[in-house]
Amino acid sequence: MEKKRQTNEDILREFIRKIIYEKLCKRGYNYIASRKRKGEKHNPFLTARAVKVCKGQMRGTDKKQKKDFRPGKGKKRSAQGRKPNIVKND
Repeated sequence: MEKKRQTNEDILREFIRKIIYEKLCKRGYNYIASRKRKGEKHNPFLTARAVKVCKGQMRGTDKKQKKDFRPGKGKKRSAQGRKPNIVKND
């Protein structure tokens, strides 16, 4: 029983296959279905918008936007919380 040695190329191919065949979330599939019912043809742009719905960057057919936990513009997240505002008087 010989173990098959995986080369870097094989590992990379497997990784790319996993990314390519990743499936959409339920809200993304619902978005595509509703757009098709409204007469839009299936194309890469429609799928790209469905991916945005899954990521929470766009509203879906339920008119709700998935909560995005990334910080907004100008806001920084810190593990320690907010730093105290200390003014030194010399």
